[in-house]
Amino acid sequence: MTIRTLLLTASALILAAACNPSATEAPAPAPAPAAPIADPTTPAPSGPAAENTTDSLASTPAAPEATPAAPAPAAPSVTVANSPTLEEIATAKTAYAATCAMCHGPAGQGTQMGVTLANIHDVVAIKDKINKGMVKPGDKMPPMGAALTPASLDALAKYIAAGLPQ
Repeated sequence: MTIRTLLLTASALILAAACNPSATEAPAPAPAPAAPIADPTTPAPSGPAAENTTDSLASTPAAPEATPAAPAPAAPSVTVANSPTLEEIATAKTAYAATCAMCHGPAGQGTQMGVTLANIHDVVAIKDKINKGMVKPGDKMPPMGAALTPASLDALAKYIAAGLPQ
């Protein structure tokens, strides 16, 4: 076995243990109720990840439109500089299957263990989340950066930001 295989196997086992607490552990304390929203003009979150408002990768709501008849702003597009190359896509698919798919689903659609990865286009925020894992209380993501090479991390972040292209 290579060192990389051993590291990936160990990371997968740690992730599985972190995502499946044993029955002997004490139950986690109940989360504090959410604070009321101070600004009533802020639009409510919408879209496929609306129910996941505690994830640190969720984007902030768009500012209210000046006129009610104006169309809704388009989703942020991936810039050419952040678009993965074919080589990066191949690298990222392997890394995603080994480190991400078990919680976020094979197509990034989200599961009970991990949020959907749709509409997350900030490569820097994605890399930060992969490296640090839990960024704020309530996040479930374990740090996974140690299981990736710098090139794999870059490719994976671009791949997720681009919407997991096939």
